[in-house]
Amino acid sequence: MDRVLHFVLALAVVAVLALLVSSDRKKIRIRYVIQLLVIEVLLAWFFLNSDVGLGFVKGFSEMFEKLLGFANEGTNFVFGSMNDQGLAFFFLKVLCPIVFISALIGILQHIRVLPVVIRAIGFLLSKVNGMGKTGIF
Repeated sequence: MDRVLHFVLALAVVAVLALLVSSDRKKIRIRYVIQLLVIEVLLAWFFLNSDVGLGFVKGFSEMFEKLLGFANEGTNFVFGSMNDQGLAFFFLKVLCPIVFISALIGILQHIRVLPVVIRAIGFLLSKVNGMGKTGIF
């Protein structure tokens, strides 16, 4: 019950902040907001409480662990024994993997893989809730 209250409170805070910074509050369509919140809650339940969903989460987790392992190996190759000394630890263990993942995202964008994935997700969302493509993106 505590988690549900925490979720509702966080949702209310985000909604109030969104309303405060909104330039045209009259154009907010509450139906779409509620639909997407319901979809989000259902997906969260699916990914956290079903065997198939947990399999997806485990697969994504293993994929990112593998990518971070590649980043760590590249960092060890380039910087060698400097890896565990002082402030270099933050640079080498935190910032270098971020640069690696950012470069990977840039490559996926350049070879037109990422836009296709984004369009596919947008298309599915537009079919589920009836919003136009511009509203989804």
